[in-house]
Amino acid sequence: MSETEVPVYCYWNGCIKYGTEGVYYEGPTPRRIIVNPKIALNRLLDEMYVLAGVDIDKERSKVKVFGRYPSVVGGESTFQYLLMPVVNSQSLETMLEVPSKHPCIKNVELYLEVIDHPGRSSKRQRTTGIAVKVEMDCSNGLSEEAAEVINLTGEKDSDSGGPDTCLSGLWLEDHDLRVGLCFRDVDEVKKAVDWCSIKGLHKCIVRETGTTGEFMSECIRWNCKWSLGAAKLEKHGLFEIIKYTGPHTCRPIEPANFNSEFEADEIEPVVRVHPTLSFAELSKWWRTKTGYGLETKDARAAKEEAVKRVFGGDWDQSFEDLPKLMSAFRSSNGLLVDWRYDLFPNPKFASFSGVFWAFPQSIQGFQHCRPLIIVDTKELNGKYQLKLMIASGLDAANKCLPLAFAVTKEVSSDSWRWFLTNIREKVTQRKDLCLISSPHPDILAVINEPGQSQWGYHRFCLKQFCSHFCREFPGYNGLKSLLWRAGMTRHREKFENNIETIKKDNPEARRRLDQTPQSQWALAHDGGRRYGIMEIDTAALFSVCRGFELADHVLTGSLLLLFDELRVCFNERSLFSRFSLNCGDVYTKPVMDKLEEFRKASVAYVVMPLENNAFQVAVEPSGNDKWIVQLSDYCTCTCGDFQKFKFPCLHALAVCKKLKINPLQYVDDCYTCERYYKTYSAAFSPVPKLSAWQEDSGVPRLFPPVIPPPPPPPPPTPYVAYKAQRKTTPKTGNKKS
Repeated sequence: MSETEVPVYCYWNGCIKYGTEGVYYEGPTPRRIIVNPKIALNRLLDEMYVLAGVDIDKERSKVKVFGRYPSVVGGESTFQYLLMPVVNSQSLETMLEVPSKHPCIKNVELYLEVIDHPGRSSKRQRTTGIAVKVEMDCSNGLSEEAAEVINLTGEKDSDSGGPDTCLSGLWLEDHDLRVGLCFRDVDEVKKAVDWCSIKGLHKCIVRETGTTGEFMSECIRWNCKWSLGAAKLEKHGLFEIIKYTGPHTCRPIEPANFNSEFEADEIEPVVRVHPTLSFAELSKWWRTKTGYGLETKDARAAKEEAVKRVFGGDWDQSFEDLPKLMSAFRSSNGLLVDWRYDLFPNPKFASFSGVFWAFPQSIQGFQHCRPLIIVDTKELNGKYQLKLMIASGLDAANKCLPLAFAVTKEVSSDSWRWFLTNIREKVTQRKDLCLISSPHPDILAVINEPGQSQWGYHRFCLKQFCSHFCREFPGYNGLKSLLWRAGMTRHREKFENNIETIKKDNPEARRRLDQTPQSQWALAHDGGRRYGIMEIDTAALFSVCRGFELADHVLTGSLLLLFDELRVCFNERSLFSRFSLNCGDVYTKPVMDKLEEFRKASVAYVVMPLENNAFQVAVEPSGNDKWIVQLSDYCTCTCGDFQKFKFPCLHALAVCKKLKINPLQYVDDCYTCERYYKTYSAAFSPVPKLSAWQEDSGVPRLFPPVIPPPPPPPPPTPYVAYKAQRKTTPKTGNKKS
């Protein structure tokens, strides 16, 4: 027997019964035939008619064929048997594939039924069946000649004693959807499509065509070609798949991520045309399309994914696209840009070195912020390990105002000089500006140059200063803690106590510390220039730069997302500040919280006038804790809070209450709600569609930066090696020659 041939057991003149394993047949001994698994249904029927000795009158009779189909419920050889109608060659092929799919099943069982058409004859033709025995390695003890027969007349078998016949669906779980598969009704088609979608991690929509006998199902994702069409056919009265395009061309999605992936799929075509649409504009478009809006976080996540698909992946191309994007920002929003690149021998081409940019909306807003700029850098992920530089102001609510940015291939004294010079020339020319930065030698080298004298004051991030300084004294474990306490205290006496402790523990550290001006790192000697900002909050500083931190986002896509975050930042803070003004608020939260703290304070202060507008403030009843408040052009309090934050501390408020004067006259104007509103009053303009982006004629075609490999680490010096040896070698009295 050929390897491809299938043994088929044919049953007729029997009845259906249900047992613990599902459907089985009871009746005469079946006949066995051998068929090719690709045999057509009409040819198989002819052989079965001859085998059964049945004379079919096609005008008066209707023929039905059913199979006993195994459905796996346990291990590889544990089945529940279902009743499967065989209505065309595709369903016949499914039955004939049973032995190949389940090796423990040796045969196929089929059942033939012939019934008269209603109204054609008063005499009902005798039911005839053909079926095939299922021969299994794990047989239940039945002989090969035993036969179970299906009752297809729809009549209950009164002798069976079993439950009422309950026919299962025509579609089985391990069937692949394809043209020719049949279903009992439209609900069974939908459930089959739904189950395949759930198993394959896809989603589909069934679109009915207006007639009860037809419908079309499509993948919910626009870029997937999957579709299925089915219709009810008169020849068998079942729903049959008449059109099918598959499998899915979209990626499977985990259920937890499906909503965000689907939103990104729908938004992607819009982003390809107009990539600078804001989150609010995308949410409005989504509402028009679907009938419901997207929250900002959902619109952000969907756009981030869509931007990655449209612009992500090709780092080299992003350098070529970047000048067009910057040109679009400049033409629409007045962006200020400065490029750095290394020209090739052909001046039409160059390798990228850096780009500086600042939006005029931020520059306008900085005029209403305190005279303070914070700068920092961070390394970017990606193919070329670029560096992101940022400059930020501080608004009336103590929040960072993104002011200027730069992306460069390296951070050095040269790049810092370029970045800081652009800030002073293109962004702001305010006098007496305080710059807060890391104490990195590259920054110090630039700040100390004669051309950088326009910076009024330079202060360090205390956390970074402590880290840098302690690297020079790795054996001094308590140094970092002492430095931190000395830098954070507002009292000069406590500052001196910590410095003296450092001098006793390590005189060399004390001498080295004297080389750095105390005003650059100690709050007690700051003079109120840093407004109490002792650390650089990198999370807040780079909060609008989340696009640069996302995986697989190239430079162009990251800059698009930065533009989105800037607009969200300005819109949200503008709305909040306008609401505060409409509510009659005069000052922002930091000031109002301090005034509320004083109002609720249970401590009673005793105020005693001194000379030159100075006052002594003590706590009742003991009066041991005392502070001196000075009310003049430069207001101070020995607690340090007055000059630190530029608004009255609790002790100054006590003096104002004693003198019955308005304490708000001593609040710095940078804290007013009006300034807060003006900081974010400038609006961003729409950016043209992608097709309208113009080449920047002043910039050559850019190629990726040329980044040299890092130099090898220097070998340890003899002095360092000697120090290491002294730690591990016992001291002896003999000198080495």
